[in-house]
Amino acid sequence: MSKLNRIYFAAFFFFACLLFFPLNILAETIEATVKITTLAPSTIEVRGRNISADVRQKERNFSFLQNYAGIENLAERISQVALFDERASKIDYRKLSSGEYLAESNFSEWSYQINAAAPKNESAKAHVSFIDGEQGILMLGDLLPINVVENDNRETLKITFELPSDWKIVSNEKKISERVFEIADVEKAVFYIGKNWREKEIDISGDQVKFLIFGERQFSDAEAFAMAEEIYAFYKNLFGAEPNQKALIYLSKFSSAQSHGRWEAETRGSNVTIFSAEMPFKTQSLQRLHEQLRHEIFHLWMPSRLNFSGNYDWFYEGFALYQSLRVGVTVNRLRFEDFLDTLARAHTIDNLQSRKISLIEASKNRWNGANTQIYARGMLVAFLCDALILQKSKGKNSLSDVFREIYQKHKLPAPRQDGNTAILQILESREELRPITENYVKNARAIDWRTTLETIGIESVEENFQTKLKAKEKPNGRQKDLLDRLGYNNWRKLRKVQNENQ
Repeated sequence: MSKLNRIYFAAFFFFACLLFFPLNILAETIEATVKITTLAPSTIEVRGRNISADVRQKERNFSFLQNYAGIENLAERISQVALFDERASKIDYRKLSSGEYLAESNFSEWSYQINAAAPKNESAKAHVSFIDGEQGILMLGDLLPINVVENDNRETLKITFELPSDWKIVSNEKKISERVFEIADVEKAVFYIGKNWREKEIDISGDQVKFLIFGERQFSDAEAFAMAEEIYAFYKNLFGAEPNQKALIYLSKFSSAQSHGRWEAETRGSNVTIFSAEMPFKTQSLQRLHEQLRHEIFHLWMPSRLNFSGNYDWFYEGFALYQSLRVGVTVNRLRFEDFLDTLARAHTIDNLQSRKISLIEASKNRWNGANTQIYARGMLVAFLCDALILQKSKGKNSLSDVFREIYQKHKLPAPRQDGNTAILQILESREELRPITENYVKNARAIDWRTTLETIGIESVEENFQTKLKAKEKPNGRQKDLLDRLGYNNWRKLRKVQNENQ
């Protein structure tokens, strides 16, 4: 082979490698260390570096998450920022604003400190990183710089944790060695740290679900496990599949006095985090726990496993809230009257909104005052969709079929799509739902459900600006069938089964 041919061959081979193996050549690797330096006050030191052969030659911006879930000024926790080049020489930078820095030249290594004290607003504990006494939650979405979290360059993140010697760390992320993990999706990565919690892994329909329970409760751990098993199995049957990743459920109490029954939760990836305050009586606390698990376990499938972009909170929150009610009635944790009362309160809230906006617009402004509307109006729209599908199919189909279709078509690794577009396309493929999406999702018209309520045998009364709902005393045959499909007679079915088993 001539020298010229060898050159051509080498060039061809090089570009072929770029074409067929781009990830191996272009992917970068980042190493980070998260170290708890003090517990009182709670302080974390974070160090990181890009260890790929091709160091980020164009990296000069260094920034952090500012706001999340209505929690503001997160970047103010950051201090002692230091940037370095590939020779470990320190690089000067300008602080543009809180959490925003501009280096004078390219950098490849960085370090900073985080004030990890528990947030004053205890509801924030379910959403952001903190350390409080013997427990802590580290969420990489607000711990690491934005460029690492967003992972635009297909980086691999290897992270090491340095904790007090008697503390544990539990996570669903890939474990390389003790306290060293490899992260696939940085934004969804959650690490529970601390001591003196109770840990239990249970088998639910062949799937392993891990529980971490911190603090004593009025109910027993076994009662919490039984609830989770019932709910998880229900959703697995509804979606026709497991969520493809082991679930991790963390239950903890608010550390300060809160109003009875108050709770805050978030499902991030396969991690369910719930903080709550006790109810006056055990039966009430169990009822509230069931409500929390019904809502959050739903999120293990939606939105966690959907490959959607954009703001479609009206669906995965409002529709999830409605489905939680349906599950509660189905498994006889809620009376049908409770189901109707919740819908009535949502209708009252929606009616009293001084400025109505579409659900799509509300989702864009969820944390700027539209959160209540998303839950209330979203739940009402879900109910109308369910009722119309039941009516059209004569009780053969329901909203569950829509959930299943969306999940099967758009679960990972399906191609990424805009959530609003994909969901509306599926809803509007059903002729009976087109007026609902047009009037109440895309636009902000006042909800008129009189015809639908009459068809399914429910009466609505407005008293002192409050909506009241009740089932008709003498429904006709078709109304009886539809009411039964919504769960009106579930308690009778349960009693019959119990009598047969005696």
